[in-house]
Amino acid sequence: MKTITGATSVAEILKMCPSARGIFDRHGLHGCGGGSGPAESLEFFASVHEADLEALLRELNAEMSHPRQEAHAYQETLADFIYRRFFKAGIAIVLTLGALWGVIALLEISFRKELLQPTLLPFIHAHAHAMIFGWVGLFVMGFAYQSFPRFKVTTLWNPHLANLTLYLMLGGILARMAGDMLEHGVAALALGSASVVVEVAAIGLFILIIYKTSTQSLSPHNPYEGLIMAALVWFLVQAVFSGVFFFAQATATTPGQTIFRIALLDGPLRDIQLFGFAALIIAGVSQRFVPVVYGLGKSQHDFLQPIFWLINGSLVLDVASYMALFITGNVVAAFLLEISYLLMALWAVLLVVQLGVFRRPSQSDRSWKFIRAAYIWLLIAMAMMPLLIPYSNWTGEAFSHAFWGAERHAYTVGFVSMMILGVSSRVVPILAGVDSKGLSSLWGPFILLNVGCAGRVGLQVLTDFAPHVAYSLIGITGIMELAAIAWWGIGLWHVMNLAKTHRSHMLNAPAPLVVR
Repeated sequence: MKTITGATSVAEILKMCPSARGIFDRHGLHGCGGGSGPAESLEFFASVHEADLEALLRELNAEMSHPRQEAHAYQETLADFIYRRFFKAGIAIVLTLGALWGVIALLEISFRKELLQPTLLPFIHAHAHAMIFGWVGLFVMGFAYQSFPRFKVTTLWNPHLANLTLYLMLGGILARMAGDMLEHGVAALALGSASVVVEVAAIGLFILIIYKTSTQSLSPHNPYEGLIMAALVWFLVQAVFSGVFFFAQATATTPGQTIFRIALLDGPLRDIQLFGFAALIIAGVSQRFVPVVYGLGKSQHDFLQPIFWLINGSLVLDVASYMALFITGNVVAAFLLEISYLLMALWAVLLVVQLGVFRRPSQSDRSWKFIRAAYIWLLIAMAMMPLLIPYSNWTGEAFSHAFWGAERHAYTVGFVSMMILGVSSRVVPILAGVDSKGLSSLWGPFILLNVGCAGRVGLQVLTDFAPHVAYSLIGITGIMELAAIAWWGIGLWHVMNLAKTHRSHMLNAPAPLVVR
């Protein structure tokens, strides 16, 4: 009789014994890999789903010996493929309203050789909104709807309501884009109001769905879930704050008032979005995903609680001290702002140590280089944060937009976007039942994105010292980054299409079995 081992792939087991799907579903498979199942080994499956490998082997081999007769053909449900809609929408947004608009704005800056152009502000705000809600937001929602139920060994609560949140988010993004681009008036305010309502509703429903899904699970609570839940709270807070920001600038009566309100609110809003929402969700998902999927082993030190409090505490201190400094100019507020930046650098270092991203992985994959590069960029970006105030004083500026923009780019593209590319490049082939070893190595988009990001960060700082050279070259970096994301996005879209049930097929390779 043939025996299943830890090296046998889930797809091969399901091919030999279709009734084994019930066993896998009890451990969180639930549609991963389509009808064929994922091409990953049983050992990998057990590690990712925190199942006892030896117990799983005994159960599967017993099923092989006496398969159940009531096994039925796999039928894909909305909960199985809903992530594809969110991921594809996210790719479409980033390649149009997101990165493409950013490149157009950057080329205008390069041509006019000036960073601060009031005429570009509506364009830049629409671009930033699309990137946070349409790029980061949609990928987070799609990944959560697909992975969270499986990690909790349950099913997604109300998939049709989850599907509605996609259309609400897309409607809100388009309405906000139009509201930002129109001249201040009734039409702009109406579109902005509609955007706020539907986006807050979408995010509120998203949080409800994740909460209800969690309550269905009998799995124990994991510490990393605190990071994720805090991120969801900040996700909702930033959506409300984003509406406040829109109305503050849309109701300004003079150009000076517009600039004042943007300067007061834009920084805190972006910090809530990037450090409250993005940092916490990435930290939480990374804790559950990175060490296990790449075989990094357990960290010798547990910094999860300090990381949680440092991210949240430094953000609150950052927002409060920034607004106090802007309004009062008080030196104490400046000191507290600098403290918040130092605390941000501290949590970044602790997070890197906690995850062990500089340890040698035992599971090789094409996506690993993106994950490691993302955390290198995080360290770079957060090391730049405490230097903002000293740098501004050194250059004789009240606030260096060049340095601030460079730091933001290192964080948003180098860290956040690199993580999106890395995680999705690992997860989607598993969900599609495709062996990632047979796919593109992704070295092309990886090199383009890193060179483009490094060029943008360096050249933006250089605009303070050699503006003619820096402005002449800076536009090229945006084109490189857009090309990298398009290259990656087209490939990911193709792999997602392979996940469709009617296109899935069984692997023809012989199963690595032990015969006894």
